[in-house]
Amino acid sequence: MDGNAKVFAAQEALQQIKQLLAENQPFSGTIDSLEKILGLTEVIKHISVIRLQNEHHLAEAFHYPDNTPSTQQAFLTRKSHLVAKKLKLQPVIYPHELSQLLAESGYSGTVTAALIYPLQFEGHLYGFVTIEPVKELQQWQQADFNKLNIIASILGAYFAKKNAFEQTALQQKVYTSIINGMNNLIYITDIHTNKILFMNQTMKDSFALEAPEGKICWKLLQQNMSQRCTFCPISKLLRAPTPNKVIHWEEVNSKTGRVYDNFDSLITWFDGSLVHLQQSVDITDSKKFFHDACFDELTNTLTRRAGKELLANLIADSQSNNSSFITCMFDINSLKPVNDTYGHSEGDKLIIRICKTVKSYLGSSDIFFRLSGDEFIIIFTEHPLQNVKEVLQKILLELKNTASKEGLPYEPSFTYGLFEYKPTSEYTMKDILNHVDEKMYEQKRAYHIHMRQQEAALQQRAGRLNKTKFSYQAQYLYDALVDSTDDYLYVCDVESDIFHYPKAMVEEFDLPGEYIKNAAAIWGAKVHPEDQSAFLASNQEILDGRSNSHYVEYRAQNKAGKWIWVRCRGRMQYNDLGEPKLFAGFIKKLGEDYDPDAKQ
Repeated sequence: MDGNAKVFAAQEALQQIKQLLAENQPFSGTIDSLEKILGLTEVIKHISVIRLQNEHHLAEAFHYPDNTPSTQQAFLTRKSHLVAKKLKLQPVIYPHELSQLLAESGYSGTVTAALIYPLQFEGHLYGFVTIEPVKELQQWQQADFNKLNIIASILGAYFAKKNAFEQTALQQKVYTSIINGMNNLIYITDIHTNKILFMNQTMKDSFALEAPEGKICWKLLQQNMSQRCTFCPISKLLRAPTPNKVIHWEEVNSKTGRVYDNFDSLITWFDGSLVHLQQSVDITDSKKFFHDACFDELTNTLTRRAGKELLANLIADSQSNNSSFITCMFDINSLKPVNDTYGHSEGDKLIIRICKTVKSYLGSSDIFFRLSGDEFIIIFTEHPLQNVKEVLQKILLELKNTASKEGLPYEPSFTYGLFEYKPTSEYTMKDILNHVDEKMYEQKRAYHIHMRQQEAALQQRAGRLNKTKFSYQAQYLYDALVDSTDDYLYVCDVESDIFHYPKAMVEEFDLPGEYIKNAAAIWGAKVHPEDQSAFLASNQEILDGRSNSHYVEYRAQNKAGKWIWVRCRGRMQYNDLGEPKLFAGFIKKLGEDYDPDAKQ
C-alpha cells in the first residue's frame, strides 16, 4: 500500500472512530467496532475494562467478548486500586511488570501475558483496560502497540463521555427531585415556540396536568387564550437580556382563579439555548389572611391597627419630605336610634352606606380606617384644608339626596373634626388623634343642640304625657339621693327617657308637667341663650358615656320671666352589666343676684 493509500485509510479509520464515539451504543458493540476498524480482530483474545468510582473504589467492570472473567481478570478487578496506584507512576503496565504486580499482590494462579493501559481523558483517570492477545501472538508488534494505544485512548474518551453523561443525568435527577419537592410552582418554556420543556410536580398538581412537556404553555395554563399572553414577560426579558434579570409581577390566573406571585427570568438550558423560567408562589391564602387582618369585615376599610401603622409611617414620611396632611375624624349620627328602632342589621347598612360613599371621594394615596364602632379616620394627603371641607360637604349632600330618593326613614350623616398636620409641629400620632377628637366633639355638640331644639319644638306640639307611662326601679333612687343634695329633685328612667320633676319646680318654671319626655330639650329651652352651650355640653358628656355625673351652673327663666341662677348636679346609675339605668340629681336655686365668678 502506497503512502497516499495509507493516509486515506487512516483518515477513513479516524472518521469511523469519530462516528463511533458519537453513538450511544453498548460497551460490547463499541469494542467490537474498534477491533474491526483497527484490524485487531485476530489479535485480541480478551479485553477487561475496569471503571473506577475513584482511585480507591471500583465502579463497574466490563469483559469482552464474554462477560465471564478469568481468574487473573477477576483478581485484577478486586485489586483495581493497586493497578490504579501503579498507573499513576507509569503510562502502561507491560506483561513482565504485570507478573511482578500479581505476585506482590498475592496472586498464585496462572499468569497470562497482558498489557494494562490507563483510561484517561484530559488528565483524569477513569479506570484501566487489560488486553490479552491470542495464544499464537504472545509477542506484540510495534504496530499493535500503536493500535492498542488508540483503543485505550478511545475507551478513555468513551468513559469520560459516559461519566459526563451519568453525572449530567444524576445532576438532572437530583435537580428534578429537589424542584419537584418545592412548594413553588416552576416551569420552563422555549422562548420561540412557547412549548413547555419542564414543569415540577407541584405545578402539575395545581393545574391538574399529567404530561405537559412539549405542549404550548398558554393553551394549558390559561383559559380561552388564542395566542401568547399579552402579560407574558418574555418580550421584556429579551429586550434587556441582562444577566440574572428577574421580572416580578402578580397574576390572577384565569384557569385556577388563584393569585400568584411570579418571578420570571432567562436561563441557559442543557443544550445551551436560552429558555424562559417562571417561579411562582400561590399567595391566594396569604392575601386573604392579610386582608382579613388589615381590613374591617363590615366596611372593608382598614382596621384600627393597620390604619394607625400607616398613619405612623405617614408622619415619618411627612417629616422627611416636609409635606403636610389633614386628618379627619367622623362619627356616624343617629346610629343608636337606628339600631334600637330598625335593628342592628339596618344599623350595619347605615355604616356600610356611609363608608361606601366616603370611599368614592377619596384619592389613591388617602387613608381610610375604622377607629371604633362608629368612629372613622380619613387621612387626606392630596388636598388643602378648604378643599377637604368641600369634599366632606359633598359627601353629606350625596348621602342626604340618596336617603331622600330611596325613602329612608332616617338621614345617614356624620359629624366630623379636622386637624392639619405640619412637619414642623412635631405632634405624635396620639396628639393628632386627640386634637381631631376634640374638633369632632365641638361639631357633635353643635349637632345635638340643633337636634334638641327640633325635638323640643315637636315635644311642645305633642302635649303632656300621662303619669302611667313613667316608672322606675326604686333601688336605684337611693344611690342617687346619697350622691346629691336637697332642693328640686329630678329622676330620669334612661330606657324610656322620661324625667320626673317635683310639683314645685313645675309651678316655678311653668313646665308642661311633672313627667316630661326629652326633658333636656324642654328644660333647655328655658336656659339663658348664653348658658345653653355649657348646659347641653354637660348633658352630652353623660349621653356619650364620657362622664357619669355632671355639675353645671346656669340661668333659667321662671314663670315670672326672671332669670334665676341654678346649680344642677346629677349622677348616672348602672346595673350589674354596666348598662345605664337611672339618672338622678338636684337643681338648687341660687337666686337672681348670684355671681358665678365670686368666690364662695
